[in-house]
Amino acid sequence: MTSLLSHLECTLCGLVCDADELQGLCPNDGGVLYARYDLARAAATLDRVEIQTHPPGIWRIPELMPVRDSANIVTLGEGGTPLLKAPRLAGMLGLRELYVKEEGLNPTGSFKARGISAAVSRARELGVTAFTIPTAGNAGSALAAYGARAGLQVDVFLPADTPALFKKELQAYGAGMRTRWTA
Repeated sequence: MTSLLSHLECTLCGLVCDADELQGLCPNDGGVLYARYDLARAAATLDRVEIQTHPPGIWRIPELMPVRDSANIVTLGEGGTPLLKAPRLAGMLGLRELYVKEEGLNPTGSFKARGISAAVSRARELGVTAFTIPTAGNAGSALAAYGARAGLQVDVFLPADTPALFKKELQAYGAGMRTRWTA
């Protein structure tokens, strides 16, 4: 597996940052740093027929994921969720066809599993050993699940009125919780 990750780029000012160094937000303006890939090389080297033989999920095309060494992938089987036809909603909206992605089938019950799997995998590859996140629910649960899978510490800051179910889930995954923060 060879990731075609080439660099990180600020969404506000366009600053290019090294993708092989742990980064936060853009040092110039606090913008989000997006992962950028060598898409010309991808077009020249990836084989669509061969890709179809890979198992479904977000790691189906590892060359277009941020992890350079597959030993660092932290997965619970996320992705590969179905597109469901929604004919009545399509009709209400005046559309010929409409499909809805069923993200509730991800291991943590939300689409957050996709991004968190990639983020924890890449962070682990770059030497991160613990995570902290403020959350009202799904993001914290996903991070706790993937942190547990990787054997990494996760601390979650929750609003005081967070539903008990999320707290129980975080506890089950072994995450540390702080609830003094208020939204």
